[in-house]
This record gives sequence, C-alpha cells and structure tokens, in this order.
Amino acid sequence: MRSFPWILAALVLCVPLFSGCVSHQDADLVREAGRLADLGDFNQSLVLYDRAIAINAGNSDAWDGRGRVLHLMGRNEEALASLNQSLALDPAPAGRWVALGDLLLAMERNFDAAHAYDQAISRDINTTSAWNGIGIAYSRLGKFPESRQFFLAALRTNGSYAPAAKNLGDTLVVLQKYSEALQAYNQAIALDPSYKEALVARGDLFSRLGRKGDAISSYDLALALDPDNQDILSRKVSALTAMGNLQDALVTVDRILELDPGNATSWVQKSFLLNNLGRFNESLEASRKAIDLDPANAVAWNNRGYSYNSLGMFEDSIASYSRALDMDPGNVASLTSRGYALLNLGRADQALSDFDRAIALEPNMSSAWSYRALAHYRLGQYSEALADAGRATSLNPSDAIAWSTGGMVLLERGEFQNAARDFDRALRLNQNASDIWLNKGIALYRARNYNEALAAFDRVLDLEPGSVTAWQYRVSSLMQLGRGEEAVWITDRQLKGDPWNSTLLLRKATALVMLNRPGEAQLALSRILEKDPANPDALVTRGRIQIASGDYLGAIRTFESLKKAHPDIPESFVYLGIAYYRSGQYERALALYDEILEKEPAFSQAWSNRGYALAKLGRIQEAIRSFDRALELDRNNIDAQYGKYEAIRIMWPSYVPG
Repeated sequence: MRSFPWILAALVLCVPLFSGCVSHQDADLVREAGRLADLGDFNQSLVLYDRAIAINAGNSDAWDGRGRVLHLMGRNEEALASLNQSLALDPAPAGRWVALGDLLLAMERNFDAAHAYDQAISRDINTTSAWNGIGIAYSRLGKFPESRQFFLAALRTNGSYAPAAKNLGDTLVVLQKYSEALQAYNQAIALDPSYKEALVARGDLFSRLGRKGDAISSYDLALALDPDNQDILSRKVSALTAMGNLQDALVTVDRILELDPGNATSWVQKSFLLNNLGRFNESLEASRKAIDLDPANAVAWNNRGYSYNSLGMFEDSIASYSRALDMDPGNVASLTSRGYALLNLGRADQALSDFDRAIALEPNMSSAWSYRALAHYRLGQYSEALADAGRATSLNPSDAIAWSTGGMVLLERGEFQNAARDFDRALRLNQNASDIWLNKGIALYRARNYNEALAAFDRVLDLEPGSVTAWQYRVSSLMQLGRGEEAVWITDRQLKGDPWNSTLLLRKATALVMLNRPGEAQLALSRILEKDPANPDALVTRGRIQIASGDYLGAIRTFESLKKAHPDIPESFVYLGIAYYRSGQYERALALYDEILEKEPAFSQAWSNRGYALAKLGRIQEAIRSFDRALELDRNNIDAQYGKYEAIRIMWPSYVPG
C-alpha cells in the first residue's frame, strides 16, 4: 500500500480535551438528521446535527453527518472542517475516510483525496468505494496504469460494483485498450442496465471505433432513461451525421431545439445539416438564429458563408467568411471557401492570397491546392496551375477538381489526349459532372477523335438535355465525320413521337444554323415560340440568327422581349448590346453593358464588349481599361485581346500604359 506524507493535524480542528459519552438525546438527533438527509431535507438535517453537537461536541457521528450534508449542499470548506473534526475524534471508521476522499475529489484536491482513500483501505482492505475513489484520483493525476489496477481491485472486492467497471472502461479508453474497455462497459451495463453514464460512455467508444450504428443504439438506450438529455441527443446527432443519416440527425437536432430554443450550438448543427441536405435557404435561417444567440460563433458564420456560396451569392458569402475569420483567423476551411467565392467573382488574384494563407497554415489540405490551381488557371498561369493540381492529387488522389483543372490546363496547352486522360480521372470520381464530360468531349474533338467526342457529348446531353454547347459540339463532330445531316435526321425522327418537344426543336434549329440553313432553323424556332413565346433558348437562337443575317432591328426586338421576360439572363443584355452596337447605337450598347456589369461584375465578355462600345464613342483610354478588366477575368478572352490591340493602335504613339 502506498503511503502519503500527509499530516492530519494540519487539516483538522483542535480536539477538545475531553471525551464525553454519547447521550441518548444527541444520538436520537443524529439518527433523525440522517433520515432527513436521506429525504433530501438538508437544511433541517443540518439544524439537527448542529443541535446534537451543541449537546455533545465529542459526538464524532454528528460531525461526520454534518460534513456529508454540507458537502451535498455545496458548502465544501465547511464540510471539510466538519469531516476533519469527526476524524480527529475517531479516525477508525473507513467510511469516514471515504467521505473525506469524496469531498476532496469534488474540491479537485486529487492528491489529498488519494491519501484519504488510502487511509480507508488501510483500515478495511475490502472497502470497494475506497478502491474506486483512489482509482478516480489517480486517473485525474494522469496515472492511468495505476488507476486501472485500483479499479480492478475494487471489482475484486465487489464484482457487482458497476461504477468501478465503468471507470475501468474510461481508463482503458485512455490507454487505447478499446476491446478491454468495451468489455468493462458491457460489464457495468449488465450489472446495472439503468446506468446511463455507462451507456453513454459505451456509445462514445463505439463512435471512436467507427461503429456508428452501435453507438446510436447505446445512446438510444440512455435516452430511454432520460429522453430530454440534450447532451446525449447531441452525441446522437454527431453519430447520425457521421453515418450520413442526415435526415434523422436533423430530426434529433429539432428535438433539442424544442427543449431549448436558445441553444446556439444546436442551431449551428441544424444549419450544417441543412447545407449538406441542399436546403440552403433554410440553412441561412438556422445560421441567422445561431448568430443572433451567439454573434461570436465562427462556425455559424462559416455555415452562412457556405449557404451563400451554394446559392451563388458570392459577395454575401465573402462577407460571412470574413466575419468567421475575424473570430478565427487560422480557420483554413473559411480561408479556402472565401477564396472560392472570390474566384467565382473573377477576383482570382485576391483568391490566391486566401489559398496561399490556407496552404501556409495547413500544407496538406488538398482542396486549398486544387482551388489555388484553379485560380492560377483563371489568371493564365498554367505552369503554376499544373504544379498545384499535381500537388493536390498527390495529397488526395480522389480530388476531382484537381484532376479537372489539370485537364483544363493541358487543353489550353494543346495536349488534348493528356487532357482527356485527366478528365477521365476526374470522371471516375464524379461520373455525373456534365461540365467535365463537356471538357473531355472538347479535348477529344480537338484531338480529332470525333467518335469518342460524340460519346462524351451524348453523356452531357443525358445529364443536361438542354445543353446548347454540347449539342453544338455534337453537330460539329458529326459534320467533321461527314454526317452533319444526321443531326437533323435524328431530331426529326425523335420529333415524330413528340412534335412539340422544345428541347428537340431547339436542337434541330441549332443543327440547321450550323449547316447554314437559317430559314429552316427559324421555322423550328417558331414552333417553340408558338407554344412558349418567352422560351429563352429559342429567343437567344432567333436573335443570333437575326444578328448573323444583318437584321439588327429584328434582333433588337427579339432581345428586348427576352430581357423583359427574363431580366436575369445575361445573354439578353449581351446580344441586345451587340445588336445596338451593330446598328450604330453605341450609347445604348454601353448603357446595357454597364447595367449587366452591376449585376455580374465578373462577366469578362461584357467588359470586352463594353470596351468596343467605348472605342466607337472615341473614349479610347476608358476602352483600354475595360479590355484590361476583361483580361484580368479571363486571359483567354480573344475579343478583349484584339480590342485592346486596336485601341492602342488608334492611340499610338500617345498611348501610355495605365
């Protein structure tokens, strides 16, 4: 038995120099005080203990009972004095040393508690609660191998003592002996099926072991005993979320919020779940409530940023992530997500700064590398983009964005087969990504592998039947194979079964335009517009045909009607601006481009078209700035490159770079 250098005399009150006999009167008071304490009437119990002591200050039972009641009342310093007085009068009973140990544990005086339990064991080696208590004290002192032995000793003295089995399980978890820990928890629960804490601890262990279903079952048994326990409900939410059972997790979070609508953490959890269920507007509302309750909750701001990103509201997303970063500057997820939003607004240079910071903080975060690769790509920095994409895939071979970005770089470099290979790697990870299928098809098309390109474009059209770009490339592929008319035949055959199908009619019209048969294309478009006069794709196609044929006034009417019916479609502004430009109405064209750029500041083509309008108005320096902005957003914008060259040529030799 380990001994402790602990002097009892330093902790106790002075002992009166007499030893009185316990009278019947004070003994009766002690018994009644004990009964009241058992009933929870601590105040009246304390009154009776004090009366007993007033009658006989040498009654050690009265001092002992008084100390225990004071402990239950949370008056620990007074309780300590009372228990020490009891032990000074009679140090023999082991139970008194256990009571002192329990009090000292509550006061976080773990070393002193261990000594008290040691004293109890020295008086009665079979005191189970003392072995259990000294095990707890040693656990708190970080001496887990020793605490394990103490809990085993407790169970040797009493194999039915469930708390020792549960505490043994806790210690074994720390020692990473998970199989033995599970046996200990099961033993505790077998001894006491209503042992809620053991059920929760077992659930936590199952979660740690990845056995989420078993964890949930254990938490459910605990909740059957305490249905409104928010801590257990929250643990169940975490396990359900880890299993991907988001709907049940959401139901459980809602249960917590029924119990406590002011629980900010649960509103944060709800926001996270709704985001992952694709219910972004509802998630915004949940994060708003979390922020109202806890404005400094960085996770709530982060969740809100994610919702805005997913809704395409990138300015709001940036503002939310910036607030999150004010509170948690080292949060790499917030930095990466804010960079993503900046990237979508065409602010690739600012996005790079966020990705650089994220990588400096967490060099092994693959998503930061893959998004930085995309930023470099947008800036035309292809070598850097390819290097970052390679780093991302080395960290995470399942990073589809990195493989796709690498493919786009190779496509720009003219390495078409290698690009198609990288797109294939991305598609193995995300088979339903229509944009990657489209890029693969373009790579194969440019590699003159038209048959495989056709298969890729067909896959895009399966996923996204209304994709005009995929259909155009498909028709081009057929034309390269000498089968251009086949596109018309295919749609005609399909239209026999569904003659008013707008998608098929639009495909036919597109094919006819590409085959230089605009009159027939207009007939197909008329059928669409007869049924749906505001069909945006049909109106765009009709307007483009009118522009191509020089019917600018007709194009203006078409795109004005499109703009009125669909004010949020950028094409209505772009092509209407082109029609005004081609008809010599440069001021009106400029006004349209300014209008669209208020809504879509990252629209490179609008900036370049604006530059042309300014140049026609003689505002050459402004035109050059507009072309520069277009090229900042898209280094590959050929219209902007040519427009800037022409504007500089007009100004030469007075041109001074801005």
